[in-house]
Amino acid sequence: MKNESCERYLQDPEANASHLGTCEECRALFGAPELLIEPAAVSVDAMPLAPWEGASHRSWALALAGGAVVLCAAIALFIVAGVAPLAGVARAVANAIPSADLVLSASRLIGTGLQHAPASWQIAIGAGFVAVNTAFFLLLRRAPKGIDV
Repeated sequence: MKNESCERYLQDPEANASHLGTCEECRALFGAPELLIEPAAVSVDAMPLAPWEGASHRSWALALAGGAVVLCAAIALFIVAGVAPLAGVARAVANAIPSADLVLSASRLIGTGLQHAPASWQIAIGAGFVAVNTAFFLLLRRAPKGIDV
């Protein structure tokens, strides 16, 4: 154990596991030669394609078919109820969207509530905001495993 690679292996055996393959002295002390397993070569061509890489399978047909079935069922239910299907669908969509007045009044109510909240709540909300965004930033900046930066 005369060189630096032996010392690095002693400090962090997991990070320097390949050292046992090159140093006979360390292999005799720490690992049996029959237990060393070489990683198999990965053939990229044998791996399946991901959807964004141009794979042939697409799920859009199923999604469109499901939407068409739901739309046909809604039209059939409007006909059974005695309502014109086009007017019924248009009214249902219009009723599902909240009015701008409702959205503005709700946002004013929430803003006013937050302004008059106790100071400890405001500090907790601010600290939580900073903590969550810091965690997101650190996750974006983290290097992938196996790459030394």
